[in-house]
Amino acid sequence: MDKNGNCRVQSRRAGGVSPLFLTVTNGRCYLPRSAAALAAAAIFLSTTSPGRAVETVARKGEKAVSGEITDISKTEVTIKAKSPKDETIKIPANEVQSISWTGEVPEANLARGDEAGGRYQRAIDNYTKALANSKSSNALAKTELEYGIIRSGARLALTDPSRMDEAIKKLDEFRSKQSGHYRYYDAVALLGQLYLAKKEFVKAQTAFDTLAKAPWKDAQTAAKIAIGRLMQAENKLDEALAAYEAVIAQSAEGGAEASQRQEALLGKSRVLISQKKFDEAQKLLQDVIKEADAEDAKVQAEANVRLGDCYRELGQDKDALLAYLRVEVLFSSEKALEAEALFHLTRLFEKVGQKGRAAEIRDKLEGDEFKNSEWARQLKTPVAE
Repeated sequence: MDKNGNCRVQSRRAGGVSPLFLTVTNGRCYLPRSAAALAAAAIFLSTTSPGRAVETVARKGEKAVSGEITDISKTEVTIKAKSPKDETIKIPANEVQSISWTGEVPEANLARGDEAGGRYQRAIDNYTKALANSKSSNALAKTELEYGIIRSGARLALTDPSRMDEAIKKLDEFRSKQSGHYRYYDAVALLGQLYLAKKEFVKAQTAFDTLAKAPWKDAQTAAKIAIGRLMQAENKLDEALAAYEAVIAQSAEGGAEASQRQEALLGKSRVLISQKKFDEAQKLLQDVIKEADAEDAKVQAEANVRLGDCYRELGQDKDALLAYLRVEVLFSSEKALEAEALFHLTRLFEKVGQKGRAAEIRDKLEGDEFKNSEWARQLKTPVAE
């Protein structure tokens, strides 16, 4: 209480010290209900170090961890956590989903959401805005945003070959300059996919061999699946099947490993389709769709595209249409597979006489998002009689 009989408490603010006036009852000071929270916040702010970094690491299948990141390497992220207790936690790099950094602007989180939803150009735009507007002086935060741009560009290149060379150049520069970064193996895996899509098989093999040297089972399994794809692209079907069977034979512990086993089964189905064993592939794919997590867009999208392929080859056009439509409606975040589904939908709707629906799907495939894809180009090829 001051000399004038007023009660007040001082709160620290950015511009200095300002008073909060209290009520007086029977000679005692009380906080008004609306001021209580403000005073508590003022006390908290006055006792919190203004320069202390607080990052949040979102983990795959685990609770997020907040604290100060003290070190990053090719294989792990080290964070000094404060809650629920003071401890230093080393998080394996393959478990890190994303990191929110001190000083990050809202566009960074928007970019992550766009990327997860397959809206890669919007993701690039928002990562770029986040980089330009970032209030962080942390070089690691800057690198994170830069890699978001590179990664989204690479994923966009998988549906737009005109972007392929630039995407490969940027990924290769990141891999070379950031060889100690926790996204290193992620970049290697993506680089291998781009080389495979470009049919540069030797370079793809080198990337997948590097991925196989990662210290985690899921990365090593991903390398086996990728090599299976590579062998199939080179028409080495026996070697491809052997790579897939090696993964299928592994025991799956947890959702991530179960998803990889489903990917290997998809690889096997592709080999069966190449061998024109459509009935066998169809049964396998129906089992994959039934057993895989309904939210696993990557597995579900390809399973439905390949199932549509089987039905189409067997002359079951209605069933093929339904399979391809499920990709467009439910799993459009998988852009490369959506483009493939749109191509077959256009052809099938034309075949069954639904010209209006065919024109609608054609317009989508020839629109800005997919116009440079191989499937848009194939659409211009006359249908063989």
